[in-house]
Amino acid sequence: MPTLWIALSAAVLALAAAAWLRARGRHDGNAGQGASVMAAPDAGSGDDVLPADDDEAPETPGDDDDLAPALDSAMPEPERVILQRLCAHTLAGMTAVPAAGSDGARAAAAAEAAAVQTLAGIRAHPRYTPRRPHLLPQLSRAINDPDADAHSIAAILGQDPALAGNLLRIANSAIYRRQGASVEHLERAVTMLGTEGLRQIVMAALLQPVISDDGSVFARCAALLWEHTLLSADIAMRPARGARRDDLHAAQLLALLYGLGSVMVVQVLRDCWSRNGGGGPDPEALVSLLDTWSVRCARAIAAEWGLSERVQQALAELAGDSQWEALGSLGRALRISRMQAADEMLDMAEPAPATA
Repeated sequence: MPTLWIALSAAVLALAAAAWLRARGRHDGNAGQGASVMAAPDAGSGDDVLPADDDEAPETPGDDDDLAPALDSAMPEPERVILQRLCAHTLAGMTAVPAAGSDGARAAAAAEAAAVQTLAGIRAHPRYTPRRPHLLPQLSRAINDPDADAHSIAAILGQDPALAGNLLRIANSAIYRRQGASVEHLERAVTMLGTEGLRQIVMAALLQPVISDDGSVFARCAALLWEHTLLSADIAMRPARGARRDDLHAAQLLALLYGLGSVMVVQVLRDCWSRNGGGGPDPEALVSLLDTWSVRCARAIAAEWGLSERVQQALAELAGDSQWEALGSLGRALRISRMQAADEMLDMAEPAPATA
């Protein structure tokens, strides 16, 4: 049975990749028209998925609508529009896209095809999938335990110096910094943030990806996407009427996983463009790849890490292009928090630096 399952999965992924390329070809030939809905693979549930926590039963679409942050309009803008806004800022000043039929255009097309092939089989490329943090179960229990105080959470963080360093960097970021003085020690972070403040940023520190700052457009894109992720996770954690503590932490975790998926996509694109000499990505190709594959990569991470059925169900709904009305409360909260985060970021953003 495992061999048959692997063979079937590989076939599905190959068909999905081919469908994606066909859809991109149709889109390129119909500039100005709306993009087609592109098929993408099911990331798989994974044989090693752990059962959901006892208090995290799978949700039904439409339940717990109070979990979503407040929204003035009936529904948020599509994810593709959010990505277009973010990528337009990241790619501002980039050199022109190569002319059709040129060597540069052919190299870019080869890089895009290679990226789609890699993303379609992302679980076969462990170098792109972040390892499950070994403190994840312990910290998850602590931040959902109303009796756990800041010092007990800090004691867990202290077991991993790199994690403690990530937490201090995030505590000093513009999103979370509440006072003028910088936070230089874990003990100071505990005192300044308190139990609730520490709960809010511990998962962000735990899931922080490694983004190498090589000055490329891919590095800028990954950094901007993760900044957007941190802000959307912060918005998801803001108190909502009727939401329980574990609701808010599940919404935060979903936002962080989605962001991890988008960073994975950018890392794949960087490597494929580097190997094929494609220069910078076509903005439309970048948006399409992120829109199609970020949530699939997030599903692969969630399955690999054995996260709760509730979180995996929300990702499945988002990966299945469910309409707004069919999304559960976690999916809705993610859509809204990502839109609000883009609004806040781009309102305050300075123009992106021009690329040589």
